[in-house]
Amino acid sequence: MSTVSASGKSRRPLDTPFRQQNQKRWHPLLTPLRTIVLFLTVGAVFVPIGVAVISAADGVVEVTSDDYATACCVGNCTSPVADGKIDNTARIDLNPCNVTITVTEKMTAPVYLYYELSNFYQNHRDYVKSRSDGQLSTKLDPTTQKSIDRFEDACENNVYLKEVSAYACDEDADDCNKSAVIFPCGSVAWSMFNDTLKLYDANGHSMASVVDETAISWKSDRDMKFKNYAQGHSGLNFHGFAYERASRCSDLPTATQQQACSAAGIPEAGWCYPGSGKCVEDEHFIVWMRTAARPDFRKLYAKIDRDLAPGDYTIMVSNGREYPGYSGYYNPWLSTAYYADPQNAAPVPQTFLWPAHTFGKKRIVLSTTSWVGGKNGFLGWAYLVVGVVCIVLALAFAVKLQLSPRKLGTASFVTGDK
Repeated sequence: MSTVSASGKSRRPLDTPFRQQNQKRWHPLLTPLRTIVLFLTVGAVFVPIGVAVISAADGVVEVTSDDYATACCVGNCTSPVADGKIDNTARIDLNPCNVTITVTEKMTAPVYLYYELSNFYQNHRDYVKSRSDGQLSTKLDPTTQKSIDRFEDACENNVYLKEVSAYACDEDADDCNKSAVIFPCGSVAWSMFNDTLKLYDANGHSMASVVDETAISWKSDRDMKFKNYAQGHSGLNFHGFAYERASRCSDLPTATQQQACSAAGIPEAGWCYPGSGKCVEDEHFIVWMRTAARPDFRKLYAKIDRDLAPGDYTIMVSNGREYPGYSGYYNPWLSTAYYADPQNAAPVPQTFLWPAHTFGKKRIVLSTTSWVGGKNGFLGWAYLVVGVVCIVLALAFAVKLQLSPRKLGTASFVTGDK
């Protein structure tokens, strides 16, 4: 083919190392001696790292309670199944229920309080998809459910309220009553873990003053991904935030919160106003919404800013909130009255805790941490095993080289030089 164009200019690439693909390069020759040195170096580096990581992990103090899903049940513990659905309302738990956890050695602050669930598949594809990041970050128009900034409503379950006949509608219909939209929608939000944990020392004294339930979620989630709607739609028709929406600004504990709530100008939203730190912005809810990769997992509930001495500690587990103006627990699972008028809804005693008994176990974990994280020595053992294998291979190659040496090829065989 001609290297000259129609205009008479040459089309041949310039004679430079880059254009001619003739850059300088290095062709390492892995001779037996170099291979032995390489394996010894890797082993000498990996073995100390593995020992250090294992030592740090072993220094973590971790204690776990027994399964309290079973221990707290007092009646109808098998929860009968009707029409393929488990009737959780038939189950009767101790509520509140006291769970004892024994600390065997001193735990140095900060101590982390987790709840642990087993055999709960948050990683199931349909479950993971059943949420609306647009709703959670206020990127969906609350009245039209149309996308803002390219966010899409991805909820596949618990999207519209069907339990109340006045709101019944076809989810695919364009004229569906938008007041029946559940905020937040989806299976992930609807199944949120809502057991409340309170810690007491060996003498029965509350440790609430040293239990910190803030900054337990990712900062990026708090700052960007989970926000309450300025229009007051957050928590609408959602059982998990029934108490917060039914409460009023005057019920908030501090004057600053009351003023911020009043300034939001959305009294029907209760505490679900932007910046409240409640409802969608609640950190326990945010932690739950970050789905786990494995069926057995634990999630952070609080940090304890005090050393724990050896002994028995009690964790009071409860579910349900005291409804304003009433005694007892209000249970939106058993009543739909609050959807129509939450302030006048009659309180119903909550008779069951978060229902793990239908699939697995619930436990409570207290743990310290080290510079490598929690009590998991897998990383350390991985470093140690790789290091030891490299050293063994180096010794094997050395013995082979001494007992059965062989003549090496020339460098020209590798580089192709003449």
